[in-house]
Amino acid sequence: MNATQAAKGSSLSRHFRIQAPPGPSFWERFGPVARGVLAVLSLLATALDALVTALLGTAPLAPRLCRAGRVLADEYRAGRAGAVDAEVIDDNEKRRVWR
Repeated sequence: MNATQAAKGSSLSRHFRIQAPPGPSFWERFGPVARGVLAVLSLLATALDALVTALLGTAPLAPRLCRAGRVLADEYRAGRAGAVDAEVIDDNEKRRVWR
């Protein structure tokens, strides 16, 4: 091996260096912050709902809105999947005639 080949080999070691791993991405840093902000906003919204409905003398709206949201989400998922509501028909039921 001559001196020029040794010099070329050392130039390669200058180009390939071990680098530190990349830092966390924007979404990895922003995700916990966004969840924290949403938690605080939901806490404030439920407190405001409780205060206003207590002043008006009605039941809180938050539980009813959550329940309505779950029903809408279930209906959306069923419609998107093409599911049909089951209709149960009992053929063995004796029909009574009311007079």
